Amino acid sequence: MDVMTNSYPIRKFEVNYDVQEVQARFLKIYTGLVYDAMESIGLSGRAMQSGLYPLIHTMKVAGPAFTAHGIATPSRDEKVHDIRLGMFKSMTPGCVQVRDTQGDLSCGQFGEISATAAAANGCVGAVIDGSTRDSNYLIDMGFPTFCRFRNPVEAFGRFMIVDYQIPIYVKGIDGLMLINPGDYIFGDNDGVVVVPYEKTIEVLEIAESWFEAEAKSRKAMAEGRDPFDVYEEFGRF
Repeated sequence: MDVMTNSYPIRKFEVNYDVQEVQARFLKIYTGLVYDAMESIGLSGRAMQSGLYPLIHTMKVAGPAFTAHGIATPSRDEKVHDIRLGMFKSMTPGCVQVRDTQGDLSCGQFGEISATAAAANGCVGAVIDGSTRDSNYLIDMGFPTFCRFRNPVEAFGRFMIVDYQIPIYVKGIDGLMLINPGDYIFGDNDGVVVVPYEKTIEVLEIAESWFEAEAKSRKAMAEGRDPFDVYEEFGRF
């Protein structure tokens, strides 16, 4: 249920696990392993379309999705600031902001001021199914930001966020992909995967077990053992 503050609703999504602990565990592994873990339990195609990458290769992001729905519009309605205030006040510690853009190419849909406000409200990164601007500022402030392209053009008068913490669609590898508030967002230099909220811990535990098996397999092969024997023993190759 929405809680109204002034003219904007507060919508907080509370997860049933320790956000910091789960984030630390995800950050030790990699997206390919998490994708494979999802496929192993019948969750296929849970990756964003190729071309969405971090501003620099060392950036990684992990946390429950805070969704934001944007549209292309020439409107300069100042009430948009009420929406932004409600959006920032709805963020919870450890969340990752995910913005859809409806394919808009006209401007930078996320920048340093937005990142600063989000970080002040507990957000740990952003995944923009579109573009950013102020890239050097985002890099220098160490705010993990994933996007498809960069654009110096101001969004006001071209694009705006009109709702938040609702189901949104982004470009996925098999077409449009639904992201719900609280779904787990994990990104590294290979791209971004999305784990359904209720499967977060199950997928993480599978990926962690495979990560350990891969480390043993890697060590055994480096020592010159037969690859077939290694695979037979550890199940990862």
